[in-house]
Amino acid sequence: MNEKNVMDALVQMKRTGNLLNELWDLTQQLGESIDRNDQVSIQMLIAMREEPLGKIQAADQALRDQLEALPDREDARQLAAMLNGGPPADPAQRPQQMLCDQVGANKRRLKQITELDRILNQRLARGNSAYH
Repeated sequence: MNEKNVMDALVQMKRTGNLLNELWDLTQQLGESIDRNDQVSIQMLIAMREEPLGKIQAADQALRDQLEALPDREDARQLAAMLNGGPPADPAQRPQQMLCDQVGANKRRLKQITELDRILNQRLARGNSAYH
């Protein structure tokens, strides 16, 4: 597999990781605002979360575009497998291992964000929670 393709994907996954960390921080701040019953901060933080979410979607689309643009279908399949949490196609290739490690870290952070978001949504919306 072409190392440049792996490095391009790694850049997008690192960008996504940074955005997920920003989203995690904002979500924690949202929880603190809920604890204080600070309605102004709650509304502000909910709005602030939209920016990293939009950028995460853009990074995801860039990865999808990259996969579509790969001329070698086998390379595209291997890269897609790694982006979906699979092992490196060639474990001896350090960039592939780095990509897989970053994918794993992003998935763990996303799980943390989703769980905290579920809790906060239930606290805010009570019976009208999106997470019934």
